[in-house]
Amino acid sequence: MNIAIIDDNVVNAKINAAYISKLENINTTVFTNPVEGLAYCQEEEIDMILVDYRMPDINGLELIRIVRENPDKSGVPIVMVTAVNDKDVRWAALGAGANDFLSKPIDEMELIIRVRNMLSLRSYALDLKHLATIDALTSVFNRRYFLEQAEKEMKRTRRYKSPLTVLMLDVDKFKQVNDTYGHACGDTVLTKLANICIAELRDIDFIGRLGGEEFSVCLTETTLDDALLVAERLRKSVENTVIRAGTDEINVTVSIGLTEISDADQKFSCALNRADQALYSAKEQGRNKIIQA
Repeated sequence: MNIAIIDDNVVNAKINAAYISKLENINTTVFTNPVEGLAYCQEEEIDMILVDYRMPDINGLELIRIVRENPDKSGVPIVMVTAVNDKDVRWAALGAGANDFLSKPIDEMELIIRVRNMLSLRSYALDLKHLATIDALTSVFNRRYFLEQAEKEMKRTRRYKSPLTVLMLDVDKFKQVNDTYGHACGDTVLTKLANICIAELRDIDFIGRLGGEEFSVCLTETTLDDALLVAERLRKSVENTVIRAGTDEINVTVSIGLTEISDADQKFSCALNRADQALYSAKEQGRNKIIQA
């Protein structure tokens, strides 16, 4: 797990890092510049923040408040370190969003125990988030979380005037696969399809299983012309893949509908519905096709 230590006193910061490093599987990153430390906490995946109260430019309370304004960091434990023996400061820290505080001089065992407890809570929270956001079979986003992220991406697209394209994918004749080879084989097909998509997509793109054999993909910073190339690459990759399920070897195909977000789309669902209609047209026109809307 990744812990950010932010303290303008380099000696104190390194001592605390040395204490924490005695725990297993912990990576500590030290910042003596609170502005740089804040930027790191906002941009990187972190599991805990240990921050000093008195610092130049941004004090500990201000840093905590800024971090807590970021919804993506709402579950990150924050412990504030202070030499100030003032209840008002401690209450302010807790009110700003700190989970705990430590008084200087820091006791090594107390620090280790508190960090270990905070990371245990963090690990539990991450497990809950995984269950709430990830499709259990395919390990891509589930429907609810995919639609949440898509709405956020659509707002970002509008803000920066960048393109966003949506794909709808559906396994052709999937019921026939289940009826012929069994549902376990059908599950293998869906998992393989998800893996093919993940392998072909960029890190900034994302995919979700909307239900059954239907998946949707958001291609960020991607025009319709470029999205057609991606869709064709996905279609061919699926078509050329032999899927092994037990003793069976089968081939499946996918139909794909796609559309680009337009200024007229009030919600992401407007574009998703267009892509879904294009997918329906691809099915009607013989399957294993790509139709744009």
